[in-house]
Amino acid sequence: MRLTATDLKQKALTKGNWTLNEKGGITFFTSPLLSQIDSLTHAFTTRVGGTSPEPLEWFNLGRHWNTEESRLDASANRIRLCEALSLNFSRLVVPGQVHSAHTAWISKPTHLPDVDGVATVERDLPILLHYADCVPIIIFEQHLQAVCVVHAGWRGTAAGIVRGAVRLLQQEISAKPELMVAAIGPAIGDCCYQVGDDVSRQLGASVNDSEGLIRFENEIPHPDLQAINAMQLLEAGVSEIDVSSHCTACHPDLFYSHRHSAGQTGRQGAIAGLKLNK
Repeated sequence: MRLTATDLKQKALTKGNWTLNEKGGITFFTSPLLSQIDSLTHAFTTRVGGTSPEPLEWFNLGRHWNTEESRLDASANRIRLCEALSLNFSRLVVPGQVHSAHTAWISKPTHLPDVDGVATVERDLPILLHYADCVPIIIFEQHLQAVCVVHAGWRGTAAGIVRGAVRLLQQEISAKPELMVAAIGPAIGDCCYQVGDDVSRQLGASVNDSEGLIRFENEIPHPDLQAINAMQLLEAGVSEIDVSSHCTACHPDLFYSHRHSAGQTGRQGAIAGLKLNK
């Protein structure tokens, strides 16, 4: 049965309490929806479990700090993450994110300097993107076994990066949106995220009806970036969405938050990989 616009919006706004896991000394969240997929390994990391120095303590995965020490530390943490999840670090793909709406299709490890989404059907080819308030999204196509990891800040959200990711899967492998499911991880919530009118208008225009997805407090817009991305996915035909209830800015002990720390912070990650056939 085709869902009404009201039903879609209710699904987009629904959030759940995800499972907090600890493995190999690393603390991370998993999506209950994606955890049902035997062929997929995934995680949404926290800042807990590493040894990164201030102000990046403790499990920073980003190389955005331009020092050799921070780059080595991020690499060490990426290795630890892959080892904890039994993923192949030597084949790990980590794009250079630029807040674009560009998603790349890959079939082997490759350098991607200006990309904010990566998709593949190749097994043993894990994908990692990093975040500090922006929205982490993992899309999985169930029949053809394709995975896509997306980084959606407000610019990528306004430009419809998740819609573009769905289109890419359709173009590359004739994937069907109704066979896709998606998980939207911890990100800054509308409780802590206020923007100007210009940003609010762009975000509002990215969905068919933004009412309820952008809250106003004292006439200041507070967009729900997770819900807006969820709505875009649902409007694109994705069948099921699983959205985390955790706000990164509300829990600086658990997450890196660009807004809470005024930019002086590290990055958590969303990682996903298709398992090798046994």
